Amino acid sequence: MIKFNALFRKEWLEAWRDKKVIWLPAVILLMTILQPITLYFMPAILENSNSLPDGAVMKLPIPSGGEVLASTLSQLHTIGTAIIVLACMNVIVQERNTGALMQLFTRPLSSAAYIFSKWTMLVLLHLLAFSLSYGIAWYYTNNLFTDVPFTSVWKSYMIYCLWIVLVITVTLFMGTILRRSGGVAGISILIIASIALLSTILPDTAAYLPSNILTLATDILKTDNTNMHTGIIVTTTLFFIVVLLIGMIKQFSRSVKF
Repeated sequence: MIKFNALFRKEWLEAWRDKKVIWLPAVILLMTILQPITLYFMPAILENSNSLPDGAVMKLPIPSGGEVLASTLSQLHTIGTAIIVLACMNVIVQERNTGALMQLFTRPLSSAAYIFSKWTMLVLLHLLAFSLSYGIAWYYTNNLFTDVPFTSVWKSYMIYCLWIVLVITVTLFMGTILRRSGGVAGISILIIASIALLSTILPDTAAYLPSNILTLATDILKTDNTNMHTGIIVTTTLFFIVVLLIGMIKQFSRSVKF
């Protein structure tokens, strides 16, 4: 535990030096608050865009707060997933390529402590950034549109956090296999995109897999109802995360040569 704590503090120090603790929350926050604000001012934007014929009147249906927050989550799902991959792709590869791993493992450290320190720091950083951004998006949505119940926001938040943790785990796992950042990012995005596409290609099977997390979270925001498969989806997602963590530790132990 002492070794883990030392490595964990080291990871936070490096994240601060790289300004990751600043730019990551800032980017995610910008993406989330722009959606409700843009939707609110969309009629005015279209009326002043000079693309409408003279005398035309633009009437758009006013979305509910749940629909606005669901669209915010959908946008974050698309762009935010790529940002998470980019933020995590260098974590292991850079230390391996610069020789920092060799210096680090001259001390009696375990692969599990090394992997878990990085994974825990990244999970906490991303969840803190998501928590802040989602909370502010909820605030703006309640002020600009109809109120979204806290219970719906909380349920959707907890469910979507699983997707964030899964993306981080997949990216770190690829970092233990590949030695180039571009390869880690490309293969990770390919795997994550494949998981997401399962809901379209195999809708019956995807009802029980992590590919349905976004649909589950947005349905809660729109209808305040949980899917009958919620427990199974949460269980399978946690199972994949645990399996990837175990595989990550084993792969790291085999692949790193000193």
